[in-house]
Amino acid sequence: MKEPKKSRKEKRKDRARRRHPKNYDTLLRIEELEKILAESGSDLDPETIVSMYMPRRRLKRLGAMLLSLDRMHLCLLGLLFALFIMFFFAFMQEKMGNFTINLNRLEMYRKGISIAADGDFTDPTARLTAGSLEDATNISLEDLPEDLDQIDGAHNGKNYVAYTYYLRNAGKEDVGYRASVRLSNCTKGAEEAVRVALWRNGVRTIYAEPAKDGEPEENCVNFKDHNTVCEIVEENFQVGNVDKYTIVVWMEGEDPECVDAIIGGSVEFAMSIDALAEDDTNLLVKFIQDIRDTLTGDKPISAWGTTAPDYYQEGELTWKNRRNQ
Repeated sequence: MKEPKKSRKEKRKDRARRRHPKNYDTLLRIEELEKILAESGSDLDPETIVSMYMPRRRLKRLGAMLLSLDRMHLCLLGLLFALFIMFFFAFMQEKMGNFTINLNRLEMYRKGISIAADGDFTDPTARLTAGSLEDATNISLEDLPEDLDQIDGAHNGKNYVAYTYYLRNAGKEDVGYRASVRLSNCTKGAEEAVRVALWRNGVRTIYAEPAKDGEPEENCVNFKDHNTVCEIVEENFQVGNVDKYTIVVWMEGEDPECVDAIIGGSVEFAMSIDALAEDDTNLLVKFIQDIRDTLTGDKPISAWGTTAPDYYQEGELTWKNRRNQ
């Protein structure tokens, strides 16, 4: 007896069965699955089972959803993703070290003020980061080397963080600045026993949290407040001046607050340098001024803001030939 002619749909099923016999035999239609679940009295969602056995199903749905979006929505999603990446790297950058130095770009950097890790200013910039120190224990002031202010850049020791940098005015106008050292992060009360030694042009001052009675710790100056170590105000930072700073951070073993409870704690500091007199000019106006100055050659500004402006007329300005010697 001649078999009835198969439809096109049945032929496709036969070809699929021949290509993947094992997979085909194990697949169930959604209707069949619902029927089996109904007979067994289970209230489990068939879609959940399908998703469990077909892990790429959700990815396909996501792809189909993205393809269905118009160009504007895709641009918005792309911008959101880019902002997330920028925020992530910015966050990591802030937390990558135990000490960071930041120079105000709008009010200082564009005027010719810059910082560098060496007195020759081989790489002037607006941001410096000291390397972190792992597994540090407490030491005393007498354990620190005597030449900490004589080594440029990062020079951490076994149980202390040390960084030396330089700030110069290679601009065309005298400025005033405020340098603030702040406690950006701390855990387990470690700030109670920490010491911050700050050298400015060779003069050292040691800062610490007040003792329990509110008085300064021995040979120390109290923190300005709970979040601020100190503030240094320079009202007349003249063109041609260079200031040298060295920051050293350690846990003071002689401090009564240096107890077992702070073991495993950590502290992070940041130093910011801002102009005393901020320019309230609109950002658009500043941008136009920068373009005009660049075109006229009066005060050329790097288009990307990565090259420190140098307007000093007496040649290369360094720590050795500074004006304020």
